[in-house]
Amino acid sequence: MGLLAGRTKLRRIVRWCRSHLDELRRHMPFPNGVPSLSTMSRMLGEVDADMVSLAIINWTGEISDTRGIHIAIDGKGLRAAAHKVRDERTPYILNAIDVASRLVIAQLTIQEKTNEAATIPALMDLIEMEGSVVTIDAVGATQNIMDAVCNNGGDFVLQVKKNCPALYDELMALFNGLAKEQEAEGEAFQNKYGASYSEARTSEKNRERYEYRECQSYSKADGIRALQEERPHIACVGRTKQVRILQVQDSQGNDITPSLENFLKEGSRKQPRPASGDSLDDDIQMAGLVSSRVLSAEELMEYKRQHWAVENGLHYVLDEVFGEDKSTIKKGKNTMSVLRRCAYNIARLLQMESFAGREYIPDVIDDVCDDLEIGFRMIFQPIPSHY
Repeated sequence: MGLLAGRTKLRRIVRWCRSHLDELRRHMPFPNGVPSLSTMSRMLGEVDADMVSLAIINWTGEISDTRGIHIAIDGKGLRAAAHKVRDERTPYILNAIDVASRLVIAQLTIQEKTNEAATIPALMDLIEMEGSVVTIDAVGATQNIMDAVCNNGGDFVLQVKKNCPALYDELMALFNGLAKEQEAEGEAFQNKYGASYSEARTSEKNRERYEYRECQSYSKADGIRALQEERPHIACVGRTKQVRILQVQDSQGNDITPSLENFLKEGSRKQPRPASGDSLDDDIQMAGLVSSRVLSAEELMEYKRQHWAVENGLHYVLDEVFGEDKSTIKKGKNTMSVLRRCAYNIARLLQMESFAGREYIPDVIDDVCDDLEIGFRMIFQPIPSHY
């Protein structure tokens, strides 16, 4: 409730609870008042965070269907929670969200001696995902993760980058060969490949930059048979290219940003040598895609774009609204991370209940602060099913 009221630090949460003890006692007795800060901190450290996670997964599963949806999975660091003096690595939490509603449907702690790729199959075992499409960034393009998705009744659309060099090189070589064949054969190319090959392009101005995206999809059985020998779940492959051009203005404020063609040849005033690669900060990004469903280029591109709801819709909110990235809680960091996602889910449910005036999560927090019963109702009363 303290998180829903905009208090992001444990000290401020305890202080808020003490100043609202009368309202809290309408729902719980608190015979000895609000626990002290040290008691709250000790409690967070001793609670089993994974058991709390399972409780939240069950709760979310009761109010929202996780079958037949788009599930995005990604890890997030708790940067300020690491023991810097012990030279420990940043602790990570693995999140799974329903892209449409942006609800967190599952999360697991990535244990200190393991990694994100090893934790993903365990997370998927906790989710009912029959008929769902799972998207994961480049860390997910491994055979054991493909097996885990399909064995749980789902399908996958996975990005392939240079951290999977063999598969990445195979995809790039395949589409380079198709491009040469298309250039040489022209109209005959489409007749030869028909519905097994497609292309899609989009362009838009996003803030102070222009973004150009193109995607190719290929699913001809004999063309991808070599890939299927080692990865039998693959039914379709793709390649994406994204170019970001920063807006350039002259001294009078006129837009003189070069065209895509000129930028690729000569760069621009702000990007004289465009960086090309598969990293997020590259001006020209190239990545492969593999899918267990046959999808068009337009569908592949849309899944890739929607995947970033986990970054823009969840991670950004957790850091900017709930202060996760700045939280220095160490012993109870994992339990506190679960509670933040619980508060986040309640805020999302309140948006779904009434979106007008609640377009952003801070709007929801303002409403809760103005009328505490809004938050108490979501915590202490049954939440209607969204099946």
